[in-house]
Amino acid sequence: MRLEDRIAVVTGGGSGIGRAIAQAFAAEGAKVAVTDVKGDTAEETVAALPGEGHRAFENDVSSGPGVVATFEAIDAQFGRVDILVNNAGVDKTPGDGFDQLMKTGMLLVHMSDEGFTRMLEINVNGVFFCSREAVKLMLREKRGGAIVNLSSIAGLSAQGTVHYAASKSAVLGLTRACARELGPHGIRVNALCPGVIDTPMAAAIPEAAIKPLVGATPLRRVGQPEDIAAAAVYLVSEESSFVTGQWLSPNGGLVMC
Repeated sequence: MRLEDRIAVVTGGGSGIGRAIAQAFAAEGAKVAVTDVKGDTAEETVAALPGEGHRAFENDVSSGPGVVATFEAIDAQFGRVDILVNNAGVDKTPGDGFDQLMKTGMLLVHMSDEGFTRMLEINVNGVFFCSREAVKLMLREKRGGAIVNLSSIAGLSAQGTVHYAASKSAVLGLTRACARELGPHGIRVNALCPGVIDTPMAAAIPEAAIKPLVGATPLRRVGQPEDIAAAAVYLVSEESSFVTGQWLSPNGGLVMC
């Protein structure tokens, strides 16, 4: 098994891509700490994982002190962290004017300060907070490590709303900067940029918007969470031991860079 004797943290692991990644890691022998802002969904994921020793933690990634407390609890439970997947994120926020997008085709002019800021707090600050705390533990143990940050095709091509695209572009910049800084310590940092994936988040997108995206995708389908999970396993395993500061985009060919 490719991840035997590894301790992995998966944020936003209560559903969708995060749950699929947790399942894939557990199947490869890792012990998984599943965090989610909804503690009950994290518990549900853990209950369905193969193997033993997994744990669920309620965690709001946008809260710096909260993230510190969560990683202290993870450290107390597992003694170290080898792998971190920063998957927690949102594609819309209260007050962001998203309802006006479907009516007018414009989001920027209808967006509140709070709607824009909240997106960055979750999608960008959350990656920073969790990476900082995980790296402290990785450096302490001197075993190296691997971090995978979830960006999006919106971070590559600006497809999607202005605040979402901005946040996912920022994740790519953070990924490269961290990879450069942490490489000498044996810690690799890469990003995944999924296309349209069949998750609860995507289910909220109107079918009228999904259909043309599928038609424009050379593989003519939406992705499955397992497609992203397989890529995550590769990026944290020894198979990618010479890969850092890169992004991989499982998107069916919708965006080609």
